[in-house]
Amino acid sequence: MSWRLGDSIRRRHAPVGWRPTGAARWLGIAFAAGLLAFGTGYAIAALVLFPAPAETGAGIPVPGLAGRRLEEAERQLRERGLEVGDVLELPHPDRPAGVVVAQSPLPGQQLRAGARVSLGVSSGPPRARVPDVTGLTAERAAKLAGMAGFEVSRREEESEAPAGTVIRVEPAPGTEHVVPAPLVLVVSSGPPLPPPDMAAGDSLARDAPAPPAPGFIPRPG
Repeated sequence: MSWRLGDSIRRRHAPVGWRPTGAARWLGIAFAAGLLAFGTGYAIAALVLFPAPAETGAGIPVPGLAGRRLEEAERQLRERGLEVGDVLELPHPDRPAGVVVAQSPLPGQQLRAGARVSLGVSSGPPRARVPDVTGLTAERAAKLAGMAGFEVSRREEESEAPAGTVIRVEPAPGTEHVVPAPLVLVVSSGPPLPPPDMAAGDSLARDAPAPPAPGFIPRPG
C-alpha cells in the first residue's frame, strides 16, 4: 500500500514513458513510511500520553457555614448532597457554644456528591482552672498563672515563709474561670519585725554586763 501511494505520486509528476528507478522507488517507500510513523506517533501522544480531560458535570459548591448553629449547618449540607465530616470544638472569645467558627473546605469550593465538610464549632469562651502555685517564688508563680490565661497582680504580707514566696492565691486554686481573669498572688515579705520596745529591751540586755556566776565572791579592791 505504501509503495503504491509513493508510486502514484511519482507517476502524476513523471513524464510519459518514465518508470521509477530502484533508488526512486525506495525513496517513495521511505517517504510513505515516515508519514505513517508520524501519524502513529501523534495518535499515541494524543490518546495515551496526553489524553483530553474527561468531561464532568458541575460540582456542588460548599456553602458558607460560619455563624450557623451546628444543627443548621448539618441540615444545609445534607440538602446539597454533602455530609458533615469531623467536628472539632474550639474555644472562642465571642461566639457562643455550638456555633460554627471554621470549616474545611472553604466556601465556594466544588465537591462531588457525598463529600464531607469538616467543621470547627465554638465551645464558648476559653476557661481555665486557677493553678496551685503556693510555695513557689513570685516570679515563677506569675509565669505559670499567666500561661494559663490569668492576669496576675501581687500583694505582699508578712509571713514566716521566706520573703518572695507565694503564701496564698486569690481566687482559690482549682476554681474554674473564664479567661482572661484577674488573679492575685499573696507573697511573703518575711517574718514580722519585733515591737520597738522589745527591740530596745533586747538592745539594753545585750549591752548590760553579764551577772556574776553563782558562788562568785569578788576580791576586795
